[in-house]
Amino acid sequence: MKELTIQEIETIVKRDENRIMEAKQTTGELAAGMQSGCAFLNTEGGWLFFGIHPQKLTVLGQDVADQTRQDIANAFRKFSPAIDLSAQYIDVPGKPGKYVIAIYFKAPKAFEAPYTFDGRPWYKVENTTALMPREMFDERIRLSDPEKFSWEKTMLPGATDKDISNKRLVDVINAGINKGRIPASAASLRSIDQRLDHFNLRTAEGYLTNAAVALFGKNPTRQISQCELKLARFEGTNMRVFRDQIVCEGNLFDQYDAILDFCRKHMFLSGTMDQKERIDTLTVPYKVIREAALNILIHRTWWSYGAVLSVAIFDDRVEFANPGAFPPGTSPETFYKRPQSKPINKLISEVFFKSGLMEAWGRGIPDIFDLCKENGLPKPEFELANGFVYLTIRFKESLTPRLSGGVSEPQNEPLNGPLNGPLNETLKLLPAPVKTVYDAVKTNPGIRRAGIVAHTGLNLPAVKRAITVLLFKELIEHRGSDKTGGYYVI
Repeated sequence: MKELTIQEIETIVKRDENRIMEAKQTTGELAAGMQSGCAFLNTEGGWLFFGIHPQKLTVLGQDVADQTRQDIANAFRKFSPAIDLSAQYIDVPGKPGKYVIAIYFKAPKAFEAPYTFDGRPWYKVENTTALMPREMFDERIRLSDPEKFSWEKTMLPGATDKDISNKRLVDVINAGINKGRIPASAASLRSIDQRLDHFNLRTAEGYLTNAAVALFGKNPTRQISQCELKLARFEGTNMRVFRDQIVCEGNLFDQYDAILDFCRKHMFLSGTMDQKERIDTLTVPYKVIREAALNILIHRTWWSYGAVLSVAIFDDRVEFANPGAFPPGTSPETFYKRPQSKPINKLISEVFFKSGLMEAWGRGIPDIFDLCKENGLPKPEFELANGFVYLTIRFKESLTPRLSGGVSEPQNEPLNGPLNGPLNETLKLLPAPVKTVYDAVKTNPGIRRAGIVAHTGLNLPAVKRAITVLLFKELIEHRGSDKTGGYYVI
């Protein structure tokens, strides 16, 4: 790297971008400065300057003796893994014998092992230098050598073929054959072991791996507690009150189906409820939901046993959250410009790809960005917080008006709106198909969904949409088991 000039140093300092620049008055703060250097190595890289006033950000310079240079060289040796660092000593004009000492710490590469200084790891939190939490350090170590620390390839103690859903396994193989991603000969595989071996989901000794049960388990949470998904539809724009909540304890393919079904249920279709023919379009494009679902299922980390996936739908947005982080030195923008196909969970990714659900390697995030732009949605937002990656997709229009079939709710009333007024007035606001379903339930207490279809002559999708509106308006009540469909009463 070419030697900096005082003018270039002043330019860097004046930006006051404390996340990528640290100023110390003298090497009397050498240890603290090197801790910041370690944080740069573990975050986004940056410059460390000695001889700069840390508050005023003015160039002061400092004396540099042989001992100064030796102390800095000794400090460099305290970094692990070993790294090639060098210090520049720049003369300060008008101050003979005074220097600014400049050291550049490079940004980390993706999946690089974390650095320590004097045996301790540091990282940047906004503009401060902090000790890296043990969980983050351990995760970075695992990510630096996925083969050595692979969760998905590790044997799951006690797991047997009886824990595997053979139907789901066969369905995935058949889907892959139809997509041309699995050879037709795989259809002749007869045992669960043979089928799992096709996906490399058993150890060399024949034991089932974590990935085998996560992907194809009948009840995976019995053995993998974090193999769980939480789905919620909240009222308004915060989490104070929810309308619907589901916990899916199925395998990853079950979870994928659950996300799509839940979004179909609550992110209502465009158009008005009384249309006989409707365009099958979600508030957020179906493909965006699919790619976001795949993203959280495939790229999550598994080492934290209390961390589970979640999808939260609000009036103005949907949020997808998965345990993990973007590789050090990268960001969603990096992935958008230069997609990477180096997944954390390689086996799980390969199974989803072979099943035909994944369209192409490394295209998930670019597709989400592009599809949102094409459909006039705001740019997707990513946030890293508390060991989770959050993807937020905001809507063009609030979901609230759609709940009444296109009739906006009064602004000063609770979310159930006209229900606080006379019932007849509420019923007048309902689109014709919704009112028809309401009347069917009123005259046939305990009627099931199939009975509503037969009684009203409406098709099943229209009945489902009308039931959703009526449940939201609390005009009808669902009773009985979800497995059997239950029944409806006023």
